[in-house]
Amino acid sequence: MRYAIISDIHGNLQAARAVLEVIERLDIGRIVCLGDIVGYGGDPAGCVDLVRRFCSRVIIGNHDAGAVDLTPVDCFNPAAREAVLWTGRVLSDEDRSYLQNLPYEMDIEDYRIVHSTPDDPARWSYLLVKEEAGPLFDFFSARLLFYGHTHVPVVFRQEAGGTVYEQAAEAFVLKEKERYIVNVGSVGQPRDGNPRASFAVYDSEEKKVTFYREPYDIVTAQQRILENDLPGILADRLAYGR
Repeated sequence: MRYAIISDIHGNLQAARAVLEVIERLDIGRIVCLGDIVGYGGDPAGCVDLVRRFCSRVIIGNHDAGAVDLTPVDCFNPAAREAVLWTGRVLSDEDRSYLQNLPYEMDIEDYRIVHSTPDDPARWSYLLVKEEAGPLFDFFSARLLFYGHTHVPVVFRQEAGGTVYEQAAEAFVLKEKERYIVNVGSVGQPRDGNPRASFAVYDSEEKKVTFYREPYDIVTAQQRILENDLPGILADRLAYGR
């Protein structure tokens, strides 16, 4: 089975549509979403609708949780807090209920998914460097874990002896006796200096992970943010992938 792994759409309908079009062309069997469907962007309802229709497995992210009162919003920076509060106001009761009932983590076939980190997914910690990744391998048993949250695609690989290495987000095949923590990047707000939408595909038969970057209509995504009187910085950063 091939799985498209997407994360951090963040209310960016233009990016979500572009990625789904690529996934359709690739004829991927299932789409898995690692959370943060909403937040930052100007089309939260449209993004929730796409995820509900096209994703077979979905977990909750911190912005989803903030928008539906499951996590405090005072931990967000001012621009993010304004966006998440606005999102909570404009979502329908049906969409709010959908987000409220999403799980924080999940096992799928031979891999595990979380939005943040596997030790305490609801704490919304950030995993950025290999020194942080090492201890986290003790909190799941699968060979492979996918996560999002940081908006930066990266791979952390643990050898049989326990040594952890960081490697670039490039296609790779899982090696025997090694384990992996993989960040698939962000669909709707990349932060690695590349503004193109990011996602990954996992082939569970070939044990291969492949990363993809897709351009999308950034100008319209920016306009949707500004039309809803959200902070301009949320629009500006889309052009720079920061």
